[in-house]
Amino acid sequence: MDMTDAIVSVLKNCLNFRGRACRSEYWYWWLATVILYVMLIFIDPAPSPYDLTEEVPEFGTLTDYLTLILLLPNLSVMARRLHDRGHSGWWQLSYLTIIGVFIVGIVAMLPSKEDENKWGRDPLLEK
Repeated sequence: MDMTDAIVSVLKNCLNFRGRACRSEYWYWWLATVILYVMLIFIDPAPSPYDLTEEVPEFGTLTDYLTLILLLPNLSVMARRLHDRGHSGWWQLSYLTIIGVFIVGIVAMLPSKEDENKWGRDPLLEK
């Protein structure tokens, strides 16, 4: 799966929290979102970095909108990636702990566990 296929697949399945997502689909989607955020850093007007009255730096309004728009696709592709490894999508709740971020990140890096599991066939074998 190349980057354009991955982006199209994630956007088509943005409300699909069932099934499986292969590693390439997840990581190409992740790369595409990082590229979008980096582009917005240069485009989106942000407050001055020399404003010492703010404790937490803020991003511009476009970045906030992008975060809201990408929330469901990000959650759904991660749930399907966890399904591909044989775990429930509810594991994303472990993001609420510091160590959970690392655990889910490591699970996303691992290859598919089986040819078929309770969430369906391996998406790379279906073609």
